[in-house]
Amino acid sequence: MKENVFEGKTALVVGGTGGIGAELSLALASSGASLVIHGGHKSEKSALLSKKIEKISGKEPEILIQELNESSFDSLASSRLAQAAQKSDILCLCFGPFLQKSLHETSLSDWRRLALLDYALPGFLLSFSLPHMMKNQFGRILLFGGTGSSFRSEFATNAAYAGAKSGLNVLVSSTAAAYADFGITCNAICPGFVDTEYLSEGQKAEQKAKMPLSTLISLPSLAETALFLLENADINGAIIRLDRGWSPSQKSLKC
Repeated sequence: MKENVFEGKTALVVGGTGGIGAELSLALASSGASLVIHGGHKSEKSALLSKKIEKISGKEPEILIQELNESSFDSLASSRLAQAAQKSDILCLCFGPFLQKSLHETSLSDWRRLALLDYALPGFLLSFSLPHMMKNQFGRILLFGGTGSSFRSEFATNAAYAGAKSGLNVLVSSTAAAYADFGITCNAICPGFVDTEYLSEGQKAEQKAKMPLSTLISLPSLAETALFLLENADINGAIIRLDRGWSPSQKSLKC
């Protein structure tokens, strides 16, 4: 991690008060960025994160609380979150609801929620952030795909979620191709199963059994990879798998 590489830059981390987003927020604070951290709800966790960031960087982050759902999407263009995106030099999208359902069980409401929040929301915020980045000839955009969504594949129980997350790959490639001359990079990380506070012990055990080496991806590993992508101006349009080569058929291939 390069010290103070983002001094004078403002980073918006959507879904930044917990899990992957919180770890990335701490890493960005260490790199000198001023932070706007979005979360869905006020909590002691976000207050604690704010104190940690201020201790690391000497700068108090702005905590932006806004619930994201289908109802709030219609007013998103005039929201504080959209305003923050318009002023951001670095945009990190760590938010995205998950759904585990077979296709024949997936409802109209499920389709609408995933299409809006896992694809249209990142696309909209990306679009809103670009004019500011173009004007300043600098921008860093990082999206997070789903496990196994870096390539065309089949999903038995989460096709709707994976389809929306796979669509982010098109956003990444398109943004990189169209805006590289403005000093803007756009990349994505597709992590394997990540060790976060949102998982129960039972879920962790189940996901560990699926992963190579039978361990989850750690938050520090993910944040380190994210910072590497954000700091390197030569990496643009990359879809990075951080999953140790995970495959749904991995365990069945072992002798």
